[in-house]
Amino acid sequence: MLKAFVSGIFPRQDELIGAINRYEKRKIGSEELLNIFNRCEEEWIRIQEGLTWISEPSLAWNDIFRPFTLNLKNIEAGPLTRYLETNTFYRRPVFKGYPERNGDILEGRNEYGLPYIYRRDLKIILPGPYSFVRSGEYPIGIDEMKLIEKMSYIIFDEASKLRFIEFKEPLIDDIKILKSLEDIYSTFSGEGYISTSIYERAYIDFPLPYTLNVSIDNTPENIILGIFDVFSTRVENFVSIPDGLKITTNESLEFLPFIIAREKVRAMKKLLEVHQDVL
Repeated sequence: MLKAFVSGIFPRQDELIGAINRYEKRKIGSEELLNIFNRCEEEWIRIQEGLTWISEPSLAWNDIFRPFTLNLKNIEAGPLTRYLETNTFYRRPVFKGYPERNGDILEGRNEYGLPYIYRRDLKIILPGPYSFVRSGEYPIGIDEMKLIEKMSYIIFDEASKLRFIEFKEPLIDDIKILKSLEDIYSTFSGEGYISTSIYERAYIDFPLPYTLNVSIDNTPENIILGIFDVFSTRVENFVSIPDGLKITTNESLEFLPFIIAREKVRAMKKLLEVHQDVL
């Protein structure tokens, strides 16, 4: 059976972007902003109905690291930094030392003083420990691998409270890097997968399923194909997809405008429907 789902974080609707601007200018209060966040979250959830897994839109997170940088000891949200080669920015994690928990991370508050809106029954995206550390900065004397291990303890502990996790690892762009993290990911006992930036037609056995952003023949069970391109506004129209594959986007939908992202999701749903009709 073909399986299809998308990667979060999701793009914000114009209504939500406008509401945040009005909130920052003190034209609306936190209660009204929260209501708009909730309404926009529900819209994205409805749009995804029919996919194999529905993903948490994570609209209140601002960036993938923010719940952690705002709610852990010895780490803070640093300067705005360009995300890879995109026009999207994140606040770079700045480590002051090895991170320590300071309560439940996803039960904390964001910059607007609002909760991180999420549903535990959906697929939730969390930063992978490797990309978290490599996207940040830390003092001389801090061992990078030990820092990755410390972050993995915290991230995996948070993930253990959730149903299904996507670990976002955009800085894993080589199968050898993935292989080097086998011992770390083998400690995660929950359900989920790793989204990578690997475009190689090569694969390895690994404790968790992971994405390859390229089509390959005879796709193994643990490989998810990221063949819907979020860096292009062209909406895919695949004529034929072999049965038994798992397909997704090659990155988070947030890099697309809301309208285009919505059409990508609809195209994925249509592909599933056609496939089911054929069966």
